[in-house]
Amino acid sequence: MIDSLPLLAAALTGFIVGAILGSFVTALSYRLPRGISIVAPRSSCPSCHAVLGARDLVPIGSYLANKGKCRHCGARISPRYPTIELAVALSCALAFTILWGNWFILPVVVIMIVGAATDMTMRLEKKGSHD
Repeated sequence: MIDSLPLLAAALTGFIVGAILGSFVTALSYRLPRGISIVAPRSSCPSCHAVLGARDLVPIGSYLANKGKCRHCGARISPRYPTIELAVALSCALAFTILWGNWFILPVVVIMIVGAATDMTMRLEKKGSHD
């Protein structure tokens, strides 16, 4: 059991870092195709434009706590966001476990996921879906 603690710590650290990165990836996938700055304005609901606070931006958790809806107006939030956050979190947990200490791979993984998420957003918008 004691021997597995560093491995579990690596996986948990990777999951937390990955969930945070995944949240940033979802922000990029929404903003980049629309030409919105990644610095400002602050994140807001696309339906009611309410500025999102810290409790609205907890990766995966906020989506589950609010049952997939905006806390302010009740508009549906696409499951694409927590799915990307979870995928990045699990990918990072695996990468941290396997490659503990070899951080060079992390930027490559994030860039690939940003590209895939942005491409998916652009394809959905061409089809008329505004998730």
